[in-house]
Amino acid sequence: MNRIIKTDGTELCLVDKARYIKRSDYGVFVEAERKDAIGVAVKGVVYNLLGHDEIAGADTVLVSDASTADELTAQRADLAEQKNVAAITFVSLAEKGDIDEVTATEHADLFESWVTDKGYAVGKILTRPNSNLYKCVQAHRSQAGWEPENTPALWTKIGDPSEEYPAWSQPLGAHDAYPLGAKVSHNGKKWTSDVANNVWEPGVYGWSEVVE
Repeated sequence: MNRIIKTDGTELCLVDKARYIKRSDYGVFVEAERKDAIGVAVKGVVYNLLGHDEIAGADTVLVSDASTADELTAQRADLAEQKNVAAITFVSLAEKGDIDEVTATEHADLFESWVTDKGYAVGKILTRPNSNLYKCVQAHRSQAGWEPENTPALWTKIGDPSEEYPAWSQPLGAHDAYPLGAKVSHNGKKWTSDVANNVWEPGVYGWSEVVE
């Protein structure tokens, strides 16, 4: 392994083997042995080697051998980055509905925890105690007392079929009114909201009974 370092101390990267270059008789860059090289190519960018300035406008770097410890550190960092990217991708797909809810709950640790004083958009999925996942069904800004498990008009528990129709709770105002299409259970029946900003009790107005 070789470490590529700029003269200001900035580490560019670790590579399996530095790709040394020189100019051919025709003026183009070709690969070279270390003793003949004037520069090094890294990810399609050319740099002068320390002690050379033949490549106009290019930064200068030095090449050093990386120890086994450095190599392991680099590999671990790369693996951590890959896992991070995979986690972000998984969450994004789950929020788009491309990953089923049961599978999402099997990886609850990948999702953010609910916090107060934060804006949440429809479709956002968060984790709560005991790895329960909740999906936002109405955009809002969180505050104390509006925890997902306490505000079915704002959040719906996912990954558990029995929670597809959470118990109806009387909204206190516009902030927790039920959106169009919301699903609830009430008086032993299942209902869907026919209107937006629904504050009515199911069976009174604004709801259709779901007959299975």
